[in-house]
Amino acid sequence: MKTELDPATGLLPHQVLPQVTGARGSSQAMIQRFLVDIDPTFARSQYQLFRDKFVTGLGIRECPKGTAGRGDVDSGPLVLGMSLSATVVGMGAARAHHDSLANRLSRTGELVGMPFSGLRTKRYLFGAVPIGDAFLAWSTSARPLVATDQPAGEGSSGWWRLPWLALLWLPVLLLWGALRLRHRGRRRK
Repeated sequence: MKTELDPATGLLPHQVLPQVTGARGSSQAMIQRFLVDIDPTFARSQYQLFRDKFVTGLGIRECPKGTAGRGDVDSGPLVLGMSLSATVVGMGAARAHHDSLANRLSRTGELVGMPFSGLRTKRYLFGAVPIGDAFLAWSTSARPLVATDQPAGEGSSGWWRLPWLALLWLPVLLLWGALRLRHRGRRRK
């Protein structure tokens, strides 16, 4: 496969037959999860390219940065160009590579995934997508089976939270503002 790398990204392609198609986030997340156990040296360089081309502050894109595309059965629906499935599987890849990105993606899931905890279970999105919960459990427990000499990922700042917090608090602030205006209007009458 090293001879069939995607010329645009330098990564393993999404598809080889009937024709070579470029790298995509959903397939790259899965490749990066397992490649570390197949060829640790090659995996290091591929993982760094994956981080550079697909990882954003909010998740993992389906198409490389600077390009657009549509979601499909592999990626699921795209939210701002990001694939939820690639993000969840990418968390497992980051864990297998001992990268702090795994913790950041996990915290993002806790922030926006609408977790619901029962007595013995925890489900996301109110349990509406059980396969997503299964992939999340799989990614959370990911560890490399063979390679143990992976480099530690760089630290990350807490600024990644800002867009999510703004998005989550915006409806609350708008409602609060509307109620304040309504209350002032009643007081003046």
